[in-house]
Amino acid sequence: MVSNRILDVILTVLAWIVVPVQLVTTLVLGLLVSLPLLGLLLLLVISLPWMVLLIPMLGLSWLCSRAELLRNPIGLLGIPLAVVADTYACLMPSMGEFESRAAKLLLTESWPFSWEFWQFQNGRLDIASTQAEPLRKILTRVSRNDPLRQRAIDRLARHEQLDPQV
Repeated sequence: MVSNRILDVILTVLAWIVVPVQLVTTLVLGLLVSLPLLGLLLLLVISLPWMVLLIPMLGLSWLCSRAELLRNPIGLLGIPLAVVADTYACLMPSMGEFESRAAKLLLTESWPFSWEFWQFQNGRLDIASTQAEPLRKILTRVSRNDPLRQRAIDRLARHEQLDPQV
């Protein structure tokens, strides 16, 4: 939980830079992605770095879930990875899939419990279980005052698909 609190502070400070840049990147990349052939190629190019960031983050988080004693040290070492992944998810064009973007942000912001969130997102972890208590606390904190993130969490808890039209 210590690393998640530190991550929260870092992301709050970075938001002063990321949010204004996000408006520009979302507009420009959104326009470029809407072009017929270039758009498809650009979507692949945009998705690749996300996967490069996601896979090690989930792997380290999985390791944390298997070795509780390592959660804080690995959690602290993984903060830069989570910050970069969160910033990248913010700057990617959402293409109207805001709930999916919210889920990606929740995945990064729940670090070092990202593996547990991934399990929850895929319907393999019940958020009401005692095993999910730390994740539930983090999700409550990161989704406060954000109806879109709360809606994504509620949909995932009911095992519903995220709405691509929201």
